[in-house]
Amino acid sequence: MLRKLEEERQVSAFWAKIWMIPVMLIALAAAKFMHSRGETAAMVGMIFVGLIFSAFVYRHFISKVAKDFKEQVLPILLEDVDPSLSYIVDNGIELDEFNEAGLFQHPDRFTGKDLITGNIGQVEVQFSLVHAQEKRVETTTDSDGSTTTQTTYETLFSGLFFIADFNKHFAGRTLVKQKKFDLFNKLFGSPVLLEDPEFNNMFTVYATDQVEARYIMTPSLMEKFKILHSKVGSFQACFSHGRLLMAIEMPQDFFEPLMSKSLTDSVQLQKIVFNLRLITGIVEDLGLNVRIWGAKTGS
Repeated sequence: MLRKLEEERQVSAFWAKIWMIPVMLIALAAAKFMHSRGETAAMVGMIFVGLIFSAFVYRHFISKVAKDFKEQVLPILLEDVDPSLSYIVDNGIELDEFNEAGLFQHPDRFTGKDLITGNIGQVEVQFSLVHAQEKRVETTTDSDGSTTTQTTYETLFSGLFFIADFNKHFAGRTLVKQKKFDLFNKLFGSPVLLEDPEFNNMFTVYATDQVEARYIMTPSLMEKFKILHSKVGSFQACFSHGRLLMAIEMPQDFFEPLMSKSLTDSVQLQKIVFNLRLITGIVEDLGLNVRIWGAKTGS
């Protein structure tokens, strides 16, 4: 299977390079013309456009092989990590689930892919890569009174969205935001100051119920959050309706091999398995599989 995919990758890469040659020649010719006119900025711009378009051409040719790899190989790797989990390449976390967390403004454009669902022990989980964008409309008026409207999309979040059952019962909502992301949630309420100064320097906690927030964010869980941050990098979390929802900054090719290298290279497979274990390991890292608490009401 891998050998066949590698042959497809080599053929696709060959044709991509064939198409990239005229693209770069045109860009370089245009850049040379700009240079002859003394337009240095335009010259640099043409070279940059040529590089960007060449990368787009390469990605276009190679994308089918990347998808075939994920459809054929990733389920096998996932079964080795945890056979109870399932993978769907074109599905992702739903927009409603993303919005429920309240970690970001509601996006105007939203996509998801690489959905993994199932149970890790007794904990139901689902996670996928998502890309959420906000629409920005800018209108300018020139000296003649003519108006021009430009619409752009800015990224709110790009990474992995993780949802899991939580092992405590609670009625409200608690947000754990990294300092650089907490401006939006100043509208959510007053921050909850917890007993761990190091944690407070890394995160800001907002909650509908401050007592409940302390019930959830125990010293043990705060320590686990700090350790998890050292493993996965930047993330933020929401506790809502008996679940933990997390947004973890990750590249969109997190579960893909490097298409510039051989698909038969064992290091490629080991990296993907490592990434899968990194995410599925969140259940154990945060102690979500330890069912020692009942409902807050004592049930």
